[in-house]
Amino acid sequence: MKKTGEHTRRTSATRRKNGSSATRPTRKLLIDGLLVSTLALFLLLAGEATVRVVKRAQGGGWEATRASRFYGEITTALGLYRKHPYLNVAPREGARVEAFGRQASFNSLGYRSPVRPRTKPEGVIRVLCVGGSTTFDILAANDQASWPWLLERILVEGGHPVEVWNAGFPGWTSQENLISLAIRDRDLQPDWIVVFQGINDLQPASHVPFDRQYENGHADIAHRTLGFDLEPLAWHQRSLLLEFLRDALGDQTNPWDRVRPASPNQPIQSVVPPAAVAVFERNLRSIIALGRQHEARILIVPQSIRLRVEYLADDRSLLAQWIPGLAPEVAVAELEKLNLAGESLAVPGWVLHVAPPYQAWDDADWDDAMHFSADGSRRLARLLAEALAPRLVEP
Repeated sequence: MKKTGEHTRRTSATRRKNGSSATRPTRKLLIDGLLVSTLALFLLLAGEATVRVVKRAQGGGWEATRASRFYGEITTALGLYRKHPYLNVAPREGARVEAFGRQASFNSLGYRSPVRPRTKPEGVIRVLCVGGSTTFDILAANDQASWPWLLERILVEGGHPVEVWNAGFPGWTSQENLISLAIRDRDLQPDWIVVFQGINDLQPASHVPFDRQYENGHADIAHRTLGFDLEPLAWHQRSLLLEFLRDALGDQTNPWDRVRPASPNQPIQSVVPPAAVAVFERNLRSIIALGRQHEARILIVPQSIRLRVEYLADDRSLLAQWIPGLAPEVAVAELEKLNLAGESLAVPGWVLHVAPPYQAWDDADWDDAMHFSADGSRRLARLLAEALAPRLVEP
């Protein structure tokens, strides 16, 4: 019995010794891995701190990555907008922001115009400008540099008792313009309605299949572009060290790609379907009918897309993102179909069609493929003033 107990103790000790030997390499690997991870984290934090301190010494302030700065700008700009049950997205009344080096605001009624009462004063002629970001004049340096504001200044200096209201909103199509006119703009009692629309309607027009209500191929793109679906930045997008290393490797990612809508998995169209042109014309007819019902005259102004020679790649990229269903060069030609639809609606005495001589303009009149530069905004304001001024005194 004594030998048996001793044998048992020896066997147990041997098993414990063998088990301990088996777990020793695994434990060592875990400890080594933890040490390496800790060291890597320490080096990453040290490198990050070094880059930040160096950049502070060079610039005199704490810097942020391009992605962080862009994220801050886009979230600031988002303060101008709000979701809306009927308009998809809409102005945030009374909001004022400064983002991307520009200033923009909405008055208490939701228009990029001076603060004024909703009720029209006696003897005042009101001109309402409707459209998308091209009417809002999103690239104008400030409110006063937007073309509707400039249009009012020119007309007032010419002796006309005029108020020009900017009812344009980034991303709106003729559909949102119609709804806005029906539920809010008509309360301003406009005497003239300037319709500057077409480019944004190419977006749903090129979606496959075409949606006559503009829900598919438009609402989601507008949300993403304005920043409503913007996801928080990941840690690596906030790292100056990683940005420095990416730059050194030639990988300068454009932060704008984080909010621009990705092209859907659908074929690129060579033309917009006739049904899309018909729906655009239908919307314009409804705007005209609603305006005439309230004794407002209509001025239809065709639009233009500009592929600038010096910035051809950038302009193509912008159009491919905003109108993903059409090749950029095709979009230029297809816009003319919508312009012609607007021209066909001219009615003597009530509906005026004025076509700016875009062919005589140059690349300096545009800041991108769709939006005017300061020169372009001033030129359009002068042209519209020349068209409106003699008609403001007509009975």
